[in-house]
Amino acid sequence: MKCFSDVHAKVGLSKQDIKPFPFVSEVTATLVKRFGRPSLGNKRNPFNELLYIILSSKTPPERYPRAYRELRRAYPCAASLAYADPQDVVKVIQFAGLGDKKASQIVQTANQLKQLFGRVTLSPLRRMTNEAAEEILTSLPGIGIKSARCILLYSLDRQVFPADNHCLRIARRLGWVESATFTKGTANLLQSGVPPTLRRDLHVGMVLLGRKYCVPKDPRCGNCPILESCPTGLNVTGASKTPTR
Repeated sequence: MKCFSDVHAKVGLSKQDIKPFPFVSEVTATLVKRFGRPSLGNKRNPFNELLYIILSSKTPPERYPRAYRELRRAYPCAASLAYADPQDVVKVIQFAGLGDKKASQIVQTANQLKQLFGRVTLSPLRRMTNEAAEEILTSLPGIGIKSARCILLYSLDRQVFPADNHCLRIARRLGWVESATFTKGTANLLQSGVPPTLRRDLHVGMVLLGRKYCVPKDPRCGNCPILESCPTGLNVTGASKTPTR
């Protein structure tokens, strides 16, 4: 099966020339119908969202919301994190895993923001372009391009597409991308192929689909709501040779 990105690479199309991925509107609409538009617990305040994302890294969904609540209970003022002893932060969040690493990232980030903006805040990003805000966010400890775009999407209402492991896995099975390795290039390709107005719904839908149906091993293709648009799922189930609208 030819990958959508391979076709564009061969004909030499630029990023601006890339058309929407096949069936992207149908896939998005189906996911919204199946899952609705739920909150994934993300925060409206961009600094709170940053903390939430750091705490969620490599942590089961049932643990990191509690870790966030415990952290904010212990440090209700953002400024206090700039003066916190990382080991004290570890004691608060260690039950969720990777306590030492995450505590260090949180304290370092608070200090870096204080030096950059004069206080522990991400509010100045509201006046910046997506590119400028993304550059600042990805300079912070523990924040990659996916995390940066989550902050832009959920807290700053920007029309970006955060591509996490669920999104990448599903996109590969849909034939939208070939790479199994997450890179900035792959993230940009995924974002370019999704129309801006669909990005939030598709991201949320893919996260939920990846948790329940399109899991890494033994995906539940037979019950998948987007089976008719997925060449991988159709091949696995033997339902059809090509996706249909």
